[in-house]
Amino acid sequence: MDPAKDFPEDLSTVDRDDLDILNSRNHRSRDRQFVEHHEVDAETEGQHHELREELDRRQAIRDAPAEETAEETGERAVRES
Repeated sequence: MDPAKDFPEDLSTVDRDDLDILNSRNHRSRDRQFVEHHEVDAETEGQHHELREELDRRQAIRDAPAEETAEETGERAVRES
C-alpha cells in the first residue's frame, strides 16, 4: 500500500492485506492526533468508521457459512431425534 495514495473512495475494492494496512495507519494516526492535540481530526475519525464498517462487513461474510453450517447441523439433529 503506497503511503502517498489518498484514502480509497470504495473500500470494498481494496484487498484484505491493504485494508489491514490502512486500518493500522489509521489507528496510529488517531493515536498521534490524540496525543498531540487531545482530539482526533474529523476526517481521520470518519475514515476509522469506514474501515470498521468494511472490516465488519467482510467478517460477517466470512462468518455466514459457519453460521449456516451450524444451523443446518442443528436442524438435522432435531429432525433425526
